[in-house]
Amino acid sequence: MRNGENELQSVDIEKIRAAIKLHTPIEITTYTLPRNMEIYIQQIMDTFLTECHQNHMIGYLNFCLGELLTNSKKANTKRVYFGQRGLDLNDKEDYEKGMKTFKEDTLNNIDYYLTEQKKAGLYIKFEIQLIDDFIKIQIKNNALLCPFERERIDEKLKSVENYTTEKDALEKILDQTEGAGLGIIIIILMLEKIGLSKEDYKVYTNETETITEIVLPLNTEVQTGIETACLECVKTQTEIPVLDEALEELTEELSKPVLNKKKIANLISKDVTLTCLLLKHGNIKESNCSKISTALEIIGFENLKKIFTKTNNEIRVIEKKDDPKNRWAQSYGIAFYAYNFAKNFKIETDFDDEEIYIVGLLRNIESILLETATKEQKKILMSSIQEKGISEHDFNLLRHEHCCGASECLISKAWGLPKKFSDLVLCVNHLKKVSEKSKKLAYLIYLAEIVQHYKTGEIQFYQIDETVLQELNIESEEKLRLIISKLEQSI
Repeated sequence: MRNGENELQSVDIEKIRAAIKLHTPIEITTYTLPRNMEIYIQQIMDTFLTECHQNHMIGYLNFCLGELLTNSKKANTKRVYFGQRGLDLNDKEDYEKGMKTFKEDTLNNIDYYLTEQKKAGLYIKFEIQLIDDFIKIQIKNNALLCPFERERIDEKLKSVENYTTEKDALEKILDQTEGAGLGIIIIILMLEKIGLSKEDYKVYTNETETITEIVLPLNTEVQTGIETACLECVKTQTEIPVLDEALEELTEELSKPVLNKKKIANLISKDVTLTCLLLKHGNIKESNCSKISTALEIIGFENLKKIFTKTNNEIRVIEKKDDPKNRWAQSYGIAFYAYNFAKNFKIETDFDDEEIYIVGLLRNIESILLETATKEQKKILMSSIQEKGISEHDFNLLRHEHCCGASECLISKAWGLPKKFSDLVLCVNHLKKVSEKSKKLAYLIYLAEIVQHYKTGEIQFYQIDETVLQELNIESEEKLRLIISKLEQSI
């Protein structure tokens, strides 16, 4: 989401939903922060918060956002102003001298200074990201804090407890030199109104940037409602939806006088719900059955013919035209990349390549089940969640694929699939908390899923987790494209 400076852009809600689902950041860079860009950034944040059911925070955070963007803009302007006058920001005498005239001089000729800071490459970045159970908002600029700015910020943060309301702060403070003084205090007061504290507000620097960060916890009440709705949803999954075309191709192969075991295994492996049905029966006969090849041996081909038939009441046949957003193909895509990444990156893991492939297939199962639910299933589900006091709003959040990441685990448990599958799925959903043992495998599955959205343009390269790329030695976008190209040529 990197756009022109002066045109008011429309918000792409699907890209925001993809970023939330995949826990990837949305980043917007501006050099001059014209009003249209400020409005656009605000709209991005509002939409993001709405999709994460944090509507109650929007009004307060809009003020905070506006203040932080303006402060970053002023900081960049200050670097140009001081530089052109030969003043050193890190020298106390120079700093005090420059600040006496900074505000008046720059306001009277702001267009000139904005042009100059763009020429100097001084930027402002807005970034927002869902990470595990919190939302992180960052405003970055490549103007490092000088000691006197740092002191000023620390002083105001310490003094916040002296004020109880914005009016109180306005009456007690009149700061004519820098906007950071009163602004910081009012930001903290605004955050307190939505249950946060100054501990959730941080200003720090790295080697190249000054970063102002606000961390927002997710709405626990809504999260609990969604989790309960997930549980109830899984209970309605008494049938496994199977694509008619895939089932017919498989039954045709199973009806031949001489069975081609390799082809049968291949047909099943390319389809997520056929694989689920197979493994479900494999685990009935032998616990912890985690491979298609093992399940075929355990079940036997005569029994397979009984399982994979339209008369099996475990199956609900879905016409290809009813495949929501080509979900089956997406599942296969994730599995394909997971399998090939595993072979090429050669990581140490308790999973073999076939098991990794199956985990990839399962990553999309929740979307398939939710979007192919029958009217009767939806009716039962709605009745059930209403009895438990879950609002229609929370149910609608559940239906949005980005809000129910853990339901794959619940589904795999309900169908008796091996625990190792659900454990790994949870790891992928919480990359920042994953153990050292499972880290690289979780990263691999994450990347396999990300690639599906990267190829369609829903996700840009900058949004892919840097830690994942580093661990898998993908140093550039060019290298990722090369890997994708080589794998697709092998199909």
